[in-house]
Amino acid sequence: MKSEIKIILEDGSSNKAKGNCFETLIRNLLTLHLYDIRGNINFGGMEIDLVAEHKHNKESLYVECKAKEKVTSDELSKFSFNVTFKKVDKGYFYRTQELESQAGALLSEIKSRPEYKNLTFFEPDDIIRMLSDGKMVYEPLSDLAIYTISKKILAVTYFGDYFIYLINESNALPTKFIVVDAKHNERKVNDDFIELLRSKINEISSLTLIQNYTSYVRTKVSNRHDTIIETISEVQESENWYDYLPASSNKNHFVGRDDIRTKILSYFKDIHGNKTGKRIFYLNGKSGWGKSSLVLEIIGRCSNKHYKRKFFGIAIDTRSATSDNFVALSFKKLINAAIDNHYIQHVQGDLTFTSNNDLLSSDSVKIVLDELKRNNKFLVLIFDQFEDVFRKGDFFKTFYKFLTDVTDSKPNLIIGFSWKSDFFIQSDDPSYHIWQQAKEQAREFTINEFGEKEIDGVIKQLEGSVDGLDNGIKQRIKESSQGLPWLTKKLCIHIFDQIESGVGKENLIESNLNISDLFKKDEERLSAKEFKAIKLIAKRAYDGSFFDETEVGDIIDSETIASLLHKRLIIRSGANYNIYWDIYRDYLVTGTIPPIGEGYLVRQGVNLCLEVFLLFDVTNKQTLESILQKHPKGIGQETLYNILIELRNLGIIQKTGDYYSVNKGIEISKQGFIDYITNKFQNYTPYIHLKRTNISKINKADVIQTLKNTFKHDFQDNTWDSYAKNIISWFLLSDLDIKTRLIEPTKGRGKAFSQVRIEDKSDLIPRSSLREIIELIPILASNPNLISSRFNRDLALLELIDDTSALTDFGKEIVLKDEATTMTLLRTKILELPKMKLIYEYLEGHPNAKAKELINVLPIDFFDGEKESSKIIYASKALTWLKYSRRRQGRASHSNGLLF
Repeated sequence: MKSEIKIILEDGSSNKAKGNCFETLIRNLLTLHLYDIRGNINFGGMEIDLVAEHKHNKESLYVECKAKEKVTSDELSKFSFNVTFKKVDKGYFYRTQELESQAGALLSEIKSRPEYKNLTFFEPDDIIRMLSDGKMVYEPLSDLAIYTISKKILAVTYFGDYFIYLINESNALPTKFIVVDAKHNERKVNDDFIELLRSKINEISSLTLIQNYTSYVRTKVSNRHDTIIETISEVQESENWYDYLPASSNKNHFVGRDDIRTKILSYFKDIHGNKTGKRIFYLNGKSGWGKSSLVLEIIGRCSNKHYKRKFFGIAIDTRSATSDNFVALSFKKLINAAIDNHYIQHVQGDLTFTSNNDLLSSDSVKIVLDELKRNNKFLVLIFDQFEDVFRKGDFFKTFYKFLTDVTDSKPNLIIGFSWKSDFFIQSDDPSYHIWQQAKEQAREFTINEFGEKEIDGVIKQLEGSVDGLDNGIKQRIKESSQGLPWLTKKLCIHIFDQIESGVGKENLIESNLNISDLFKKDEERLSAKEFKAIKLIAKRAYDGSFFDETEVGDIIDSETIASLLHKRLIIRSGANYNIYWDIYRDYLVTGTIPPIGEGYLVRQGVNLCLEVFLLFDVTNKQTLESILQKHPKGIGQETLYNILIELRNLGIIQKTGDYYSVNKGIEISKQGFIDYITNKFQNYTPYIHLKRTNISKINKADVIQTLKNTFKHDFQDNTWDSYAKNIISWFLLSDLDIKTRLIEPTKGRGKAFSQVRIEDKSDLIPRSSLREIIELIPILASNPNLISSRFNRDLALLELIDDTSALTDFGKEIVLKDEATTMTLLRTKILELPKMKLIYEYLEGHPNAKAKELINVLPIDFFDGEKESSKIIYASKALTWLKYSRRRQGRASHSNGLLF
C-alpha cells in the first residue's frame, strides 16, 4: 500500500506557505521526541529547514522538509553533502511523497555507504506512524481490515486533518474511497469538507464515497474484470481501401510517408539503444492529414521481423474515453495484450494500480517494468485523436500525470499521441499550461501533406478496384487533391462510388470534384430521419458529449444507426458513435469546410478553347466529326479531342454518348465564355493564392511558384514554365481582378515553333532527358506554342513532329497513350539512332558505366560540347534513355532463364 501526505491550504496560498506548514508538522513531531528546534538557518548560502539539538544527549540534527510532488536526486545529494560538510551528528530528511525511480536509486546508494550512516530518510508512511505513536493522529485499523486499500493519504488541511483510503473492489483500479477524521475517527466528516477534498485531490474526484465504513457491506458484482464498464477502443483500421477509416498497415492500404516513418522508428531505436532519455513523442499535423493511418503503420511496423523482439504496441482511440480511468485501463490493455502475445513472460497475477492518477508505483506494475528492463524490451502506447481529451472535463490531468511519471522514471515504455495542429486551446483554459508542459516533455514529429508518391499510391488502389482509369481522370484527382490526404481519399472514393453506381468511365471527366458539392452528395444519400440523426451525432461529438450505444433506440433507432454505418458516414469508437471524419463533422455542425479552392492544371490554350466553344449553338448537339468540319483552321482530331476534354473539365460542355453540348446557363459568345471562366476561377486555388500576395506586379516566376506549391507534380522546370504561361493567358482573357497586376510573358510563336529539318540522324543523339520529353507530350498535343524552341530538335529527332512542326503519325499515336506505354515506345524509337545504339552496346558489357566513363572511351567528338563539363551533361541525358532499357532487357532475359 502506498502512502502520501497532502498539505492543502486555502486557494491562493504559495508553495512556500505549504512548505512552512509541513515544517510546522515536523517541528511538532520532533518536539515530542525532546528536540529543541530552530528553523530556516542559512550558513553562507547553505540553507537548512530546521536545526535541532536533543535536550538530553545534545546530539545536533539537521532536518530537511520537502512538501512537493517530486523530490529530485539533486536535493538528496545536496542534503547529504550539507550534513557531512557541517559534521552534524544526524540528518533527517522528511518528505510527503514516495520517491520516483531515479531519486530512489540514489537513495539506495546513499544508504549503502558507511559515511552516510548518520542520515535517515523518512517515507510518508514512517511519518504517519510517528504521528500515530505520538497520539497526534489516529487510524481505525480494525475497522479497515476488511478492505483492500491501494493507497493511504493523510490530508493536512486548513479545515482539519483527514485520512483518505482508496478502496480497490476491482481487478485493476480503486473504485471507492473512505474519509476519516484523523483526530476523532468516530466523528462524521462534513459533506462540504468531503467535496473540498474531492476538488483538491484528483485521485478521488471520480470515486464513490463509502459513507459508513464501519457497517459497509460490499455489493456483489458479476464476474467482470472491472466494476466500472468502460470500453477501451483501439484505433480501427480499414477493411477496404475505400473505407473512411485509417489505412490498414496489415492490408497494405497505407501509402508513402517513408521519411517521417523512418524518423519515428529511428527515435524508437535510439530509446532502445539508450541514446535518448525522452520516452514521449507526438505527431503534429492538420485534420485529415493521415495521423491515424501513420499511427497504425508505426504499430504495425513494431510487429515485423525487425522489431518484434524489441517493441510491442497498441494504438488507442481517445474518442472512446468516458472517464478519467481511461489512461489506466488503456495501459492495462497494453500490458495484457503483451502478455497474451507472449511478448512479456514470467509475469503472473492480476494487474492493479495504486490509483488512476498513479500507474507506475504498484507492485504488480513494477514486476512488469522490471521484466521489460531485464530483457531490454519496450511497450509502445499511442493515444490517437488526443485533442479529444480536452473536450472532456479534467481527463487531461490523468494523461499529464502519466506522461510526467514516464518522463521522470524512464521505464521501458514509449508513450505517443497524435495532435491536431488546427485545434487551439485558449491561454485562459485550465489545461493550457499543462498541455504546454506536456509538449516540452515530448519529441515532436510533424506530418505534412501528400507528395506525388502518396497521391499516386491512393490512385493505384482505386485503379485496382475499377480495372484501370484514363490518364485524364487520374490527373484530375491528383490536381484536385492539392496534396491534401483527406481530399485525395475522398476524391478517389467518390470516383469509385460513381463507377460502382454505373457511371461510365468516359463520363467521369465531367464529375464535379468540388469538396463542398461532394459533401452535399453525401447528404443526398440520406433520408430526412438519417440526416437529422447524423446532425445530432455530429453536434454531440463536436461538443465532446458523444452519442453512445446506451442511447440507441431512445433517441435514434437502431435501423437508422445501422444504415449510417453501412453508408460509411458514421463510425463506432468504443461505446461512442462519431462522424467518419472530423472535417465532415465540423461541416455538419458549422456549415463550413476548410478554405480549399478547386485544383486543376489547365493544359489547353485559351484561344483554342474559345474557338471550339464558339462553334456550338444552342439548338444542335455536336459530334467530334461535325466540329472538325466547322473548325476554320482545320485542326487535327487528337488536338480537338484534348480541347473538348478541357472544356468538359471546366464544366463548360458535357458529353452524352457521342454528342457534345454546352451546359445550361452559359451564353455561347465570347463574353459568355469570359463571364463563365471569370466566375469559375473565383474558387481556383492558384488564383486565390495569387490574389492574396502583397506584390503589385505578378510575373511568370510568381505563377510558377504558386503552381508548384499547389500541385504535387515532379515536373521539369520547362513544364512548369509552359503551364504558367498557359494559365496567365486564361487569366488575361478573363475579368478577374488580378489581371491588371499580371505581367504577360513575351511571346515567341515564330521562334518557338519554327520549322525543323533534320537531313541526317546518323551523327545525332538527344540533348533532352527522357523525363523532359515525357512531360512535353500533353502540351505537344494541345498547345505546342508553349514549348520552348530548345526542344524542337529532339522532338523532330524522335519523329514526333515533321519539318513543319506538325504532329507526325507517330506523334499522333504517342499523345493518346498512357505514360508507361509512351516511355516504352520512345525508348524503342531512340535505339534507331546509330550513336544511341552504340552506347547501348557498350552498356551491355559495362552496365554500371557513368557519363564520365562514356566520354573517355568513346571518340572525342561523340558528344556535343567543347568542354568536358558540357559533354558530361549530354552523356548523362543520353543515359536516361538507355539504362532503363538495359534493366528491362535484363529482367526479360532473367525470366527466360538465360542469365542466372
